[in-house]
Amino acid sequence: MIRILAKSVAGEMTDTMTLSSLNTEATKWHWVDINEPNDAENDAFSHHFPFFRAHVKNDHRYTKRPQLKLFDDYYFLSIQAVSPSTLKPHELQMYIGKNYFFSLHIDNLKAVNDVWHECRSDENISEEETPKEILHRLLDRLVEQYFMVANLLEDKIDALDLNSKHESIHKLNDRVFQIRSELLSFRRAVTPLQDIFQRMVGSTYVPTSDADNIYLRNISENLARLTHMIESNMEITSDIRDSYLSLTSYRTNSIMQTLTVITTIFMPLTFIAGIYGMNFKYMPELNWHAGYFLVLGLMMGIAISMYFWFRKKGWFDK
Repeated sequence: MIRILAKSVAGEMTDTMTLSSLNTEATKWHWVDINEPNDAENDAFSHHFPFFRAHVKNDHRYTKRPQLKLFDDYYFLSIQAVSPSTLKPHELQMYIGKNYFFSLHIDNLKAVNDVWHECRSDENISEEETPKEILHRLLDRLVEQYFMVANLLEDKIDALDLNSKHESIHKLNDRVFQIRSELLSFRRAVTPLQDIFQRMVGSTYVPTSDADNIYLRNISENLARLTHMIESNMEITSDIRDSYLSLTSYRTNSIMQTLTVITTIFMPLTFIAGIYGMNFKYMPELNWHAGYFLVLGLMMGIAISMYFWFRKKGWFDK
């Protein structure tokens, strides 16, 4: 789907323009949003904007990693939009020029839709700085979603302690590893952005004013806070994982110790039972009238003695 938002020379905001009218001087600025275009839309867009032909028709254009590329009259910015509901990253590619803004994405992104409706209804939007203003609004939305995701992951970590008494250690370990996987994916989306915005500050290829530099530094500081939150949560999950593994190891050792004690007690009893289970004809004890009860008493005495000896050594202490 391709949708176009533009402001005409007469100052009217419209979303009904076609691709062919964008190359004329009839518009002051335009925003073309491309969301999973079909073949016909790919051909139409490539026809009117040959410079972006490779980007539109290349099925492998999505890099899954943030990046910034600077060119003579425009710059390319790729950002991972992380959905707070699914925690999955969705790539958003943007091409920012003097009077145009192109956005490409293969998923329906809430941040893009919100900014689109804002720009369409905002009559006071700047005419000369519009592509940059669209970029700033999108970045604000995306960073806001980043903080929502970070808070959601922190809530998941806090829930581990609240539910630890109601779930088995194995389920808790699975949840910890799942949260760590989500944190790693989130870190891959956020961490490279800090360096990208630092490159944009004062760049000769990206026209920025003093206000723009202050804005970019604020974005960079927010990303630094997010990175710190992610690293802290990674350490917390690492501590929780180690605690669960230690507890699992302790319980396993306790069970093995109990089984070892039981096996050790029954070893001499099994030895005695094995001796008197042999079918030899001339065994002196076979003619004892009370031999059966004496052997049972001996076996019971050995078992009780070993029990108290292990207890004295502290093997039954919890």
